[in-house]
Amino acid sequence: MGYRIGTDIGGTCTDSTIMDDSGAVTIGKDLTTYPDLSEGIFDSLRDATEDLDLGLSELLANTDLFLHATSVGENALFEREGAETGLLATAGFEETLHATRGGYGRWSGLPFEQVKDIINTDKPEPLLPRTRIKGVSERAYRDRIVENIDDEEVLKSIDALVEDGVESVAACLLWSFSSPEHERRIKELLSERYPELYVTISSDVSPTMGEYERTSTTVLNAYLGPTAEEYLTNLRSTLSEYGFDGLLLLMFSHGGLVSREDAIERPVGLIESGPVGGLLGSQFVANRRGIDNVISTDMGGTTFKVGVIDDNRIEYADEPMVGRHHYQFPKRDIHSIAVAGGSIISLEEGTNVPQVGPESAGSDPGPACYGRGGDRPTVTDVDLIQGYFSPEYFLGGDKTMDPDHAYEVFDERVADPLGKPTEEAAADIYKLINSIIADLLRETTVEKGIDPRKFSLVAIGGAAGMHAASYARELDIPEVLVPYTASVNSALGLLSTDVTHEHLDVQGIKPPFDADQVNGVFDDLSATAREKLIDEGFDAEEVVLDRSISMHYQRQVHELLTPVKAEGRLTDEDVAATVDRFEDLYEQRYGQGSAYKEGGIEMTEFRVRGVGPLSTPELNEHPVSESNPERARLGTKEMHFEAAGGRIDGVLYDFEELTPGDEITEPGVILTPVTTIVVNPGDVAQMDRYKNIRISVQEGTNE
Repeated sequence: MGYRIGTDIGGTCTDSTIMDDSGAVTIGKDLTTYPDLSEGIFDSLRDATEDLDLGLSELLANTDLFLHATSVGENALFEREGAETGLLATAGFEETLHATRGGYGRWSGLPFEQVKDIINTDKPEPLLPRTRIKGVSERAYRDRIVENIDDEEVLKSIDALVEDGVESVAACLLWSFSSPEHERRIKELLSERYPELYVTISSDVSPTMGEYERTSTTVLNAYLGPTAEEYLTNLRSTLSEYGFDGLLLLMFSHGGLVSREDAIERPVGLIESGPVGGLLGSQFVANRRGIDNVISTDMGGTTFKVGVIDDNRIEYADEPMVGRHHYQFPKRDIHSIAVAGGSIISLEEGTNVPQVGPESAGSDPGPACYGRGGDRPTVTDVDLIQGYFSPEYFLGGDKTMDPDHAYEVFDERVADPLGKPTEEAAADIYKLINSIIADLLRETTVEKGIDPRKFSLVAIGGAAGMHAASYARELDIPEVLVPYTASVNSALGLLSTDVTHEHLDVQGIKPPFDADQVNGVFDDLSATAREKLIDEGFDAEEVVLDRSISMHYQRQVHELLTPVKAEGRLTDEDVAATVDRFEDLYEQRYGQGSAYKEGGIEMTEFRVRGVGPLSTPELNEHPVSESNPERARLGTKEMHFEAAGGRIDGVLYDFEELTPGDEITEPGVILTPVTTIVVNPGDVAQMDRYKNIRISVQEGTNE
């Protein structure tokens, strides 16, 4: 039997999903291991194989595809463990990286509370010092070379950087996105003189307009490159030692899979690949139920993430950012805040105002209730005090809990300073957590012209099930879907996607638009995309090409990526329809009547997404029977429910004993081996044929 494996390394846990030829899914989960992240991968796979009649080596020897998402890039950045990096820039523009976007750089990426603190805000610490930026004489304008590059000057600058200890070199020159010749020459010179150096040129990784963003992207890629190369080389080697000789593919943040070689060349694409995998997993699960409008919320151990799927379409992020560093690389639109299971609850000094995050207890020591040495209260500890955990059934009974320590720590650091009883203080914090999340959901839906009442909420991540129905209620979202694979949904998402490459061309085209000119740009991009996928083994007739155009109103900065829905070569009518679609999207984003065609629309960037489709096994379906949840009833315990006005007896249900069709109408919790699902008073939970839990949320019970 052939297997397909998806693995995702998160901040606190590493997840794995194994799918066989029949579509049966087996899931595994274990703690993320530092500093050797690969240990967690194999730990989670061993956890999964406990439910299979085979060992790890036998599994990998019979695996055709090993799909992987990793946080190795974010870890290297946040821990400042990337490569010693140097930058070559056009002479006279050496300050671009440090200047950022001027004043905007002082607060971009900060929470709103810190943005208001103009005295203490500052730009993020640059990834390299000014002394490691060398200017080289050259100049281009659009597609015309004005001043040729000087090889000797370039070599002299490179020698100086090497003497200063750099391991990786980035090159970002003006107009390289339309005239890449000089950057390519720099790459040649570097490979000849210092073949051991990692090299990134902007025309390879980010051939786009925006001088600062392109420079930042190129430097970020160079900074992460050697770490990613070492990690992926070692992973491939270890997999081979276990007998794996199939295809290793990596998840990119644009929502597609790429080869190991592509990931090593452009590791900036690995950033937030796990959360994007989770978003795709939510789409995959929802589509099986015929749902095209989805709000995907991912609440794990360190962050809460939300992405919107509108009419089965996922937007790209306008301004991707990591650690307050801008980068310009195709990335699906996901927003995150530091509110999750491991987020530490604290009181603001001087005011005693409760704070949730941004600091996290992580996987080591973890929440206080884990009994691993944590001495600060977290969101998970609040959930325990709310009564939602049953320690004897925690994670299927495989892990122990220390409730007494959780109460002790929460009292000492939160309840006592607030002068409140433990359970009252925990209820207030629980409500605060859900309100913070609801605010983020409003920002990503209502403030963008999206009515959340017309969407289903898919709750993924180990902590999401304890909060989803409550924050959904605040926005009148009618239903919550907690997938069977909720805690490992990022790994599932990898199994549902395809090999994908994004190809861009920056061209400024103003009206009147000529279909022949637009077709000319798309023809070149399409040929490149098709050739790339054919080289990777796909037949020409199975390659799928999706086209889109970024447009803006003239003299405006903000652009909207607009899909081209016509097939084949475009007619003038097709181009006009695409422009009309841009105006519809503009009014959805900025309000009815905001579009103004008379102001002039300009096309700025053309994009072709080449897709090599992989077969996606269908998830196993189970027969649906008449509801009889009593067989899964474990007993009752006291729990706090906002809708009940306090603590009442809630019912404990064993997920493993529920069968498709079972309907739960009493308030309580569903205990699964990997997460806990809260059913509030008035809500109705039902297991569907895929063993997902669907919760019908009662409207208007949250004030």
